Amino acid sequence: MSLYDMYFSKRNKNYIYETISKLIKDETGNDITHSKYHIELYRRNYSTIFENINTDELSILNKELINHMGKIYLNEINLNEFKNTNSLNNTSPKIVKQDPVKETILNDKKYKNFTIHSSVRNMNSLNNYDFSVNVNFDIFKPQTITLVKEDNNLFSNPTIFVQFNCKDNLQFTLKETKIFNDKEYYTYECITEDTIQSEDMLNIKILNYLMMSPSEKNDIYPIKMMKPIKHDSKDYLCLEILDHEIKEKDELGILRDGKILKSFFVKKCIQNYILTNLETIDYTKEYSCLQLNKNITLEGLIH
Repeated sequence: MSLYDMYFSKRNKNYIYETISKLIKDETGNDITHSKYHIELYRRNYSTIFENINTDELSILNKELINHMGKIYLNEINLNEFKNTNSLNNTSPKIVKQDPVKETILNDKKYKNFTIHSSVRNMNSLNNYDFSVNVNFDIFKPQTITLVKEDNNLFSNPTIFVQFNCKDNLQFTLKETKIFNDKEYYTYECITEDTIQSEDMLNIKILNYLMMSPSEKNDIYPIKMMKPIKHDSKDYLCLEILDHEIKEKDELGILRDGKILKSFFVKKCIQNYILTNLETIDYTKEYSCLQLNKNITLEGLIH
């Protein structure tokens, strides 16, 4: 079995994540074993270790993976604890930290943290800036939103607006920027404490400071053809996609019936032909894809 096959095997993926989860629990007391958010972070970073570390030994790759993800998880947990500590020290009596279940009490009501991802959306959504998601809560209090910087008018001003259900326009202001894997991420913080009422579905639209949409273009690409090929003596999965904005190192979510089945990492772009890592998939089916690396993350509290 090749190093690639051993590293990307389901057994290795699960074993290393279980190892990291145990280390994080021993270090912080936080159990991330079944956390969808932390599993998604793990999945997104898994391939980068194989691509960036030059070695022939699986043990070295796994060690680098543990160190890499450990730092990410610890930084994220420490940042949340720092935010909660600041909230406790604030003169405002509205927020009280509930450590064990990460709950917040506002005005005598108990809330839980909740994250919405634009990549996990309904099929009738236009793009990452204009989408809808099914929900099972009644109240949502937006806190922060994180976007990948793109060449559009959204990033011409430190203020943006997020419109909910075509009526509630909440203002967000730039809080911080970070660079990760050659991409710049902008995090904005909601400057009000508005509550959004929801009934089974939330419609979310990201607008610039002039209340204009940064894009009216659909960002889901139909895949005309998909098949394994050999290029420069290497094995790839080749996707034929017309009129796309896909770039090398992008992560593509492969869609069928509106659901993400797999994610592929782009190795090469040759006009309409996209070469990705080779994955097991039924090549006879029809698929579409979207750029998962452009996912927008909206965090808030639910009740």
